[in-house]
Amino acid sequence: MLLNLLRQVEDALRKRERHDPEYKAFREKTTKLRVLGLRLPVIHEVEERGFQFYAMDALEVLVTWDRIWRTSTVHEALSLPLFYYRHRTEILERTHWRVMKGWIDRVENWEHADALCALYSIFLERFPTVVLPTLKQWNRSRNPWKRRASVVSTIYYASPRRTPPSRKVVLSLIEPLLQDRDAYVQKGVGWQLREAYTLWPREILIFLESHVLELPAITFSYATEKLTKTDKTRLKERRANKRRH
Repeated sequence: MLLNLLRQVEDALRKRERHDPEYKAFREKTTKLRVLGLRLPVIHEVEERGFQFYAMDALEVLVTWDRIWRTSTVHEALSLPLFYYRHRTEILERTHWRVMKGWIDRVENWEHADALCALYSIFLERFPTVVLPTLKQWNRSRNPWKRRASVVSTIYYASPRRTPPSRKVVLSLIEPLLQDRDAYVQKGVGWQLREAYTLWPREILIFLESHVLELPAITFSYATEKLTKTDKTRLKERRANKRRH
């Protein structure tokens, strides 16, 4: 049955394949999975058209997506369950978290990583006492995608419609990774500092001032995107003075 379901999903994607070598080559640089080269609107459309197993109950659908996630070698196929749940966040329960937290083990590219973190941020918002201990474990993982997820899952774009964890929690996950050597972790830390600044501008500016000389260049660039020109210039000058001496 699994092979039939997997074949249905991958065949639906292959039917939409078009000759787009430039885009396909771009995608192939970001992943080791097999790439069909479908652009995101096309993948969204395939998911929205649905599959026969959508008629199953929620647990059976979750089990099916889990098997597809763990089995398929097609990049676009792994995007489908992420889009499915992103369009149906209202159905996400603890059972989904127990299954989907294991999906991070399959992640090997930034696109799947960030789409998964968007879902993890919803789990964290709804079930903080269940999810936060896992994020703390990931924060110390040797797997860079887990370390990135431990921070990116806290604030997935600051919004008045969302309830973020406390500033203390967010910074407690960011601080151990301030000098992480992995470029994607560095970007994730910078991104979260930028979003945290949207929520707590005064406190995050103080945090940045305290750590400005520690931040890798890419983290600093992301983290200071929303600062005032005056504050950003002042912090850049401090970094420049440190390099000169």
